[in-house]
Amino acid sequence: MEILDLYDKDLKPTGLTIERGKPIPDGMVIPIVAVYVYNDKGQYLIQKVSAAKGNYYSTTAGHVQSGERDFALAMLRELREEIGLSATKSELDLIKIKRYEHKFTFLYMLRSNVPAEILHLQKEEVDSVRWMSRAEIESLCKMGLFNRYHYQFLIDCEERVQNKG
Repeated sequence: MEILDLYDKDLKPTGLTIERGKPIPDGMVIPIVAVYVYNDKGQYLIQKVSAAKGNYYSTTAGHVQSGERDFALAMLRELREEIGLSATKSELDLIKIKRYEHKFTFLYMLRSNVPAEILHLQKEEVDSVRWMSRAEIESLCKMGLFNRYHYQFLIDCEERVQNKG
């Protein structure tokens, strides 16, 4: 059972918790973290979620666990747990904080050239990982195989990179 902290609409901890999957009370939110790992070839490290978890493609993401107050560290934990990728907080680039009705998503980017075949996957969560081009991701989207929220995250990331450049 995964326990999550509840936050108010201003993302301040309320001191209350909830079991993951339970309805989030009105006026409260939970934080989520997501990251697009990209390489020097302009590709993105995409995971295929295990059949038990939905059998779709997405980027690495997860819930911030109860007691975690540093969301970047929560993102690094998710990367290590799900795909075995280690990085440092200074390597993460916060791109955007997106507000939804009952959650905030902290969207990061991380530059890495790690070979996908050497990563250690959490089999309960992740079936496989591979580097994909934007065109390959778009193709998966058109087939309904890529998480639509995560596709929007990719657009947000690319907009940020273009605006920085």
